[in-house]
Amino acid sequence: MKLKTSTILVLIIALTLIFRFYFTFSNENFNSDESYFHLRLIDNIKENLTPLIKDDLSYSGNKIIYPQLFHYLLAIFSFNNILIKIITTLLVIALVIIVYLIAKKITNDKNVALFVALLTSFIPIEIRTNLNQISIYAFIIPLILLTFLALINLDNKKYFNLFLILSFVLPLTHPTSFIFILSLLFYIILANTESINIPRFKKEAIFFSFFLILLINFLIYREAFLQHGLSIIWQNVPSILFNEYFKDLNILEIIYLTGILPIILGSLGIFFGLKQKNDSIILLSSALLAVFFLISLKLINLSAGVLFLSIFLILASSLTIAKFSKYLAITKFSKYKTYFNIIFILLILILTTIPSYFVAISLPNYNAEIETFTWIKENTERDSVILVPLELGNMLTAIAERKNIADNNFLLARNTDERTNDINIAYQTFSKIEALEVIRRYNINYIFFNDYVKQRYKVDRLLYLDEKCFEEIKNDIYKVIC
Repeated sequence: MKLKTSTILVLIIALTLIFRFYFTFSNENFNSDESYFHLRLIDNIKENLTPLIKDDLSYSGNKIIYPQLFHYLLAIFSFNNILIKIITTLLVIALVIIVYLIAKKITNDKNVALFVALLTSFIPIEIRTNLNQISIYAFIIPLILLTFLALINLDNKKYFNLFLILSFVLPLTHPTSFIFILSLLFYIILANTESINIPRFKKEAIFFSFFLILLINFLIYREAFLQHGLSIIWQNVPSILFNEYFKDLNILEIIYLTGILPIILGSLGIFFGLKQKNDSIILLSSALLAVFFLISLKLINLSAGVLFLSIFLILASSLTIAKFSKYLAITKFSKYKTYFNIIFILLILILTTIPSYFVAISLPNYNAEIETFTWIKENTERDSVILVPLELGNMLTAIAERKNIADNNFLLARNTDERTNDINIAYQTFSKIEALEVIRRYNINYIFFNDYVKQRYKVDRLLYLDEKCFEEIKNDIYKVIC
């Protein structure tokens, strides 16, 4: 019995949900510190109905510049962490459906679109970025792809209106909306290079979207722009962490996180599409060029860049799969098409789900840290300053509701280099005098020191601890008493 396209798509969605729900609900907490930053923004909106602009806990007082449309939506539709987990998982399902629609538009072949949807369901880098996390990328990527879908269907009035609406929404969601407008710029250049005529109404819509997104981003980040100038593009990341946040391209890492199938099939799709002057493929090529451009200039971190590359390559792979399917139909092997489909499905499952599984089980577990931070909330003074690694700063403020020294909200933070270096000193120095200088500089009341910190800083103990100045009040918490 031949299954309907809609039935197969539902089965793909069901398989995706089973995989994600298994890992998501095997841990009651989230798998990233960044999730707790978003959780604070959501909770603040629930309590005050206004975005969090001034954070008294981050950096012991820091301004927050961050578009919070995503957080308003989660605040409206979620009442607890379980619902947040469900909604963020369903956003990935939306991504699968949008990819299916774009692939169907490119190839006019529902079966090919199903293969591409299956590829999208298990992308190792997407698993690492979004699984059991409150990730802005789970929202912004479907939005960007929906905008691309509207753009390639711009002659339809409904899609034209959708394109205009999304041009307002994108910059209110995340600054990676720059990927979209840079893609539009490269699209105009490539189309002119390939002598492809772009209809006037499409050109006008593109220029409208380009300048609108640019303007809204400038209005949102104007204070940061005035403070940092052009260096805002590096987000005020401390120099000691710069190479970690903006790593150079590593081919093996990209292959592993993207998947060998999307790279091979997507590259061939780009080649065939440019040769045929396929408008949709030229648009995807422009998006890939935009991401490569941003990565090469270290304007976007490698993880986010590879995530976008993966999605665009998967979409481009639809053309390769469609060409192979058409070629197969005119050969003597056409009668074995079903077997070829089964083999290809198995290839997808083996080459994507296995890496995705290993990525999923390797995600960090912060249960021990969250248990300690909950204890801190219940047993320390409300205005306490807690020394924790920068990578746990958001988790501390969200769970313990206490002040940190630093976290990854760098944009308008003060002295990010100095604070990051001082945290390193406080955990690695053997000098009590040097440690006390840091402690007094930030009025630190408690020091958090557990297995995560030991592994992070490669130390077994804090060498400067003594009974005169420090009291162990819990097995991983020390109180400053001098």
